[in-house]
Amino acid sequence: MRVVRIAVIVAVAAVLLGEVAYRFLLQTEFVAAVAAQDPKALDISAAVRFPLTPGLVLHHAATVNLSAHRLGLGSITAGVVTARATGVHLKILQSLASRRADVTSVDRVDFSVTSVDRVDFSADISQDEASRTLPSGYSYVFQADKVILKGPGTTNLVGRLELRAPAQVIFIVPGLQTPPAIALSGYPFADCVQSVTVTAGRATITCTKERPGTDYFPRS
Repeated sequence: MRVVRIAVIVAVAAVLLGEVAYRFLLQTEFVAAVAAQDPKALDISAAVRFPLTPGLVLHHAATVNLSAHRLGLGSITAGVVTARATGVHLKILQSLASRRADVTSVDRVDFSVTSVDRVDFSADISQDEASRTLPSGYSYVFQADKVILKGPGTTNLVGRLELRAPAQVIFIVPGLQTPPAIALSGYPFADCVQSVTVTAGRATITCTKERPGTDYFPRS
């Protein structure tokens, strides 16, 4: 009986070690894919959620959380961009799936993302970064659900941020005929800006894509 218990413990340990190794290597590949989109991005991280033991991975879809700091979005640089992808379907070589779960023998994961069900993107833009899009002498102050445009002297305009298709965030003040705009570019915000919320010191833009393709994920 003791021999059986020891055998079970060893088997479970091998599975867990294998899962940790494959998870780490997969996450490394996702980080590399994001870095390829913007080499200037900092502090890129990825978290893959589901059992990644070879064999199981061929039959399950993963949830992948990605984040990056200082990601370029055209005229501005977002402080943080996050993406939560659900239903991430992986294709892994059968030869890899049949290998023994041995951490020391795994040094590369050959895989690609074949499809993604949904991705929820968000990007945080600081008031200082947004102010860089304004003429010299002007700046934004972001407050809860309110934006103040400060100008030379005592010129202050109180307004709000709105979206304009396909990829602009506009400062709106009644009577202002040519409102300043923040133009966005880069995946996915070049054609997908669905909401903007303003809190103290920052604005957050969001985009949700159904079946978005694999732009942010490793491909073969």
